[in-house]
Amino acid sequence: MQGQLAFHDSEVRSVVLRADALTLAFSAAFVQADGAGAGYVQSLEIACTGATVDGPLADSVGRLSHGKLWVCGRVLPALPFPYAAPGPVRIELQFANGTRLVVSAATLACRFKGDPKFVESFAC
Repeated sequence: MQGQLAFHDSEVRSVVLRADALTLAFSAAFVQADGAGAGYVQSLEIACTGATVDGPLADSVGRLSHGKLWVCGRVLPALPFPYAAPGPVRIELQFANGTRLVVSAATLACRFKGDPKFVESFAC
């Protein structure tokens, strides 16, 4: 599956920092999937190396109200997937709970962990 991640309305399951390796896992990533349209996937994650974090990791869960990504100093309007950024990156995430998290890293990879399952909505 290919497409683009929109940070707004995505749900973050966890953010884990071990040494300088950061993994941000989504419980529901809001995406524009090629050939499928807008919807959600559950197995998308962002992995960064050489990462430093500004903001509270413990509170960095839940719905995102918005986010921005810079790769090599240029803003990307959305994060393509799968994707690997070899240059310096910066991610700014604003959570609906008021938490702001800023990640600066040497590299970034956006990939699926397991099989991607696309759904248009999680509404009951």
